[in-house]
Amino acid sequence: MRAKTIKFKICILYASVLGVVLSIYVGLLFFMPADLLQKNKLFYILIPIPLTLLFGYYIGRLIIMRILKPIKKMTDTVKNITHEDLSLRVKAENVDEELGRLIEAFNDMVSRLGESFEYITDSSSYIAHELKTPIAIIRGESEFALKKERDKEEYKRVISVSLEETKRMLKIIEDLLLLTKMNYQPDVLKFERIDLTQFIRIIYEQAKILSSQKKITVNADIPEEAGMVSADELHLRRLFLNLIDNAIKFTPDNGSIGITLKYENQKAIVSIVDTGIGIEEENMPKLFEKFFRIEGKTKDNSPSSGLGLSIAQSIAELHGGEISVTSRAGQGSNFSVSIPLLN
Repeated sequence: MRAKTIKFKICILYASVLGVVLSIYVGLLFFMPADLLQKNKLFYILIPIPLTLLFGYYIGRLIIMRILKPIKKMTDTVKNITHEDLSLRVKAENVDEELGRLIEAFNDMVSRLGESFEYITDSSSYIAHELKTPIAIIRGESEFALKKERDKEEYKRVISVSLEETKRMLKIIEDLLLLTKMNYQPDVLKFERIDLTQFIRIIYEQAKILSSQKKITVNADIPEEAGMVSADELHLRRLFLNLIDNAIKFTPDNGSIGITLKYENQKAIVSIVDTGIGIEEENMPKLFEKFFRIEGKTKDNSPSSGLGLSIAQSIAELHGGEISVTSRAGQGSNFSVSIPLLN
């Protein structure tokens, strides 16, 4: 059975109202003198009822058209929205409050869909580009090794190169999955009360181990007082280790990294300062963009996905905090993370 449309329901409602009016009119006729009705039958019965019906039909039609006009506009706009063009929006002009809220909710949904499609498109393009290079290297090295007999050292070199490129591909995939999960499934985080003072002390010890190979000195300024925050311990560790890994990567041998923690204005502020190469001014606005990397600035060949800072920013925001950075080329960088304290 076909579902009843709004137009049909309005017609039924209007017909009901019109029927009530006519019923009242007919009822009034019973109270009129019979001789008066007999003499003026045409005036009281035969003319008013058809005129009322005809008038009611046109008035009802105008009312229905006025009510359904914004819905028709909305339908026409929706029909023109495709995955190739999500820029169209339904205009909420001269509409009732209920319909206005519906249009607003619909436009918000289209905006979110647009952002999702844009993210998927960018991610797909980036993955295709980033995975193409390591796959080409692995293929080239494998073909080189199979062309003729090689000595043991040459085979070891080929395997080593292939292994490094495989690690790079895995890093890209893992980071992209993590970022996607945090953006679209924020409930995966398991929040609990954490003493940030003790937590940062552990991060400090881990930073010393990570920086030892490059002979980088790590200093810490951590207060004795406890500071309780609501956080997901696993992801919060990922946030700070990402920033520390970044500092180590861009700090020359024998440089230094400082980790400071302070509590002020109901916030915990963790700063990671390095004596590295710094960040050029034109790169600052793009620093937290997905897949942005500063190429050719590190001495090591450690795998990088270009997602580390994006992940760090997402984790901070999911904890109700934020990341800020100050830096100058050749003078190091200062990344600060602020997280609200529990009362």
